[in-house]
Amino acid sequence: MADVNEQALADTLTGLGIADEVAIEQARRLQEEQGIGLVQALLALGAVTAQDVAQAVQHMSRTVAPQAEAPLMEPSEPEPAEPEGDAAPGTVAAPHERPSRRTRTRSRATLDSYEISPEAVAAVPRALAEEYTLLPLQVSEGRILVAMADPSNVFALDAVRDHTGRRVEAIEVEEEELRQAIDQFYAAMARDRIQLTAGAKDLSAAVHQQDVPTGIDAELLQVLDLAPVVKVVEQLVTDAVRMNASDIHIEPRSDNVQVRFRVDGRLMTYANLPKSMQQGVVSRVKILAEEDIAETRQPQDGRFATQVDDRAIDLRVSTLPTYWGEKAVLRILDKSRVFVSLTQLGFRPDMLEQYDRLTHVRQGMVLVTGPTGSGKSTTLYATLHTINDESKNITTVEDPIEYEIHGVNHTQVHAAIDLTFARALRSILRQDPDIILVGEIRDVETGEMAFRAALTGHLVLSTLHTNDAPSAATRLVDMGIEPYIIASSVTGVLAQRLVRRICSRCREQVEPAADELDRLQITAEQAQRIRFHRGRGCQYCRNVGYTGRFALYELMVVNDEVREGIVRGVDASELRKIAIRAGMKSLKHDGLVKVHQGVTSAAEVAAVMFAGEN
Repeated sequence: MADVNEQALADTLTGLGIADEVAIEQARRLQEEQGIGLVQALLALGAVTAQDVAQAVQHMSRTVAPQAEAPLMEPSEPEPAEPEGDAAPGTVAAPHERPSRRTRTRSRATLDSYEISPEAVAAVPRALAEEYTLLPLQVSEGRILVAMADPSNVFALDAVRDHTGRRVEAIEVEEEELRQAIDQFYAAMARDRIQLTAGAKDLSAAVHQQDVPTGIDAELLQVLDLAPVVKVVEQLVTDAVRMNASDIHIEPRSDNVQVRFRVDGRLMTYANLPKSMQQGVVSRVKILAEEDIAETRQPQDGRFATQVDDRAIDLRVSTLPTYWGEKAVLRILDKSRVFVSLTQLGFRPDMLEQYDRLTHVRQGMVLVTGPTGSGKSTTLYATLHTINDESKNITTVEDPIEYEIHGVNHTQVHAAIDLTFARALRSILRQDPDIILVGEIRDVETGEMAFRAALTGHLVLSTLHTNDAPSAATRLVDMGIEPYIIASSVTGVLAQRLVRRICSRCREQVEPAADELDRLQITAEQAQRIRFHRGRGCQYCRNVGYTGRFALYELMVVNDEVREGIVRGVDASELRKIAIRAGMKSLKHDGLVKVHQGVTSAAEVAAVMFAGEN
């Protein structure tokens, strides 16, 4: 089993009179012979039912509970986008009699207490599992144990029974935990299918495809029509979206094609495809993105749209020639995820109040800074969503347009026809705008136009690539913007980094390691005032210890003291000191607050801290 000691389970089963020593010994022999878990062996022998196991697990949780670790402290401030309703330890109550048709129970269990059998998962189609929010756990002759969000749903029970031909025994599990597990286990099955499909010998089945450019060899045209190629690409995109991946990497190697997903900012290997599929898979992606598949020596960019689970998904595609062939990277833009609140992104209430004031004025400039991939665009889109209403004319100039917001006028930069940021801004100023979003201030011409807009009665939102908030002023000066213009236009600078959120189901308090304190640049005495946490790793988080990401922020409000420092031309480190004296809380401070709250770990904060920050 996942988290239940097998010896303790055996002792409990015999202690309750559910199974005797002979049955346990027979199960252990079968366990050794077939390399399966004790529960599977007992079920296979018919020595116990799935409900018997549930009863034993519940009994164990009751007897262990008094010695269990005390609950972790709750954060003093709301956790950003924390999943609701943690599943409590324990499982289902034992029935008074064994069911003749099916058993239903209302006490809530957690999937960590069960070893989930791939055979059981394969017995129920994913569509049925998603429709009724259920996951098969164990299967034996004539019976199937199913975790359900609503075990009283007779339609779901009948559907599973009719499909499997087995009696259904149900336990109740938290709905959110079930949905995560459904994605995890059915995605694992899909990966296995991809490997089988990729290596299939019979490739005669073809599907109708869109027209492809002429001038490519006939053999490739035949490959592109083969069902395995289409299915593999479709499955890659579907599973990446369901796993909340931000990017898909299709990377040719010397002997295979490695497929990796970026999940919560970290790349993970999803599958390895045969080398023979390399050209077909990459070309299929290029066709979808309307790229030239005959051109393999030059980088290309494209995009396409699709739907996954009734969610509108945009994919930006970049192909690059490498030593072993063309590499493709697909950036996933899930339109359903853009409309999140600023609180969900990670703002503390006090900082959100300040930021809200800055973005509800009629003029000035608010800058969001950070490295590539730090979530700047997401913060700006959430800001626009917050301040957008029919009384405002909001126009953006972007490269590229990542999401469309109803009521906002989006303009795409197009360098090929000389539609640059600066040129678009000139035209936008003649469009009677109230709020202007500039995707990025990249050069002095764009900067001058943006500052002109901010000085003439418009609210301008934009981004810069700097490590912290005070460095934005020096970056603009280096770009060629006069300090007095910066001081009179910029009202606030928000710097941010993304960190992973500790899984709420396996979070535990720990003592910090000495090297973590060194990397955080805090003393042991300072560390005593902070509660450190980590994710132990569980089924819910795929044993990673983290689920999702949120932002750490520092907000520099440009008050008189900061404004004077900018005009005097002080360097970034001196401006930082001025801003902190004026009340700015640094990225490091925000990170340590969230470490104390149990939202993230010291390692995550240390990994994104700007070197030398105090």
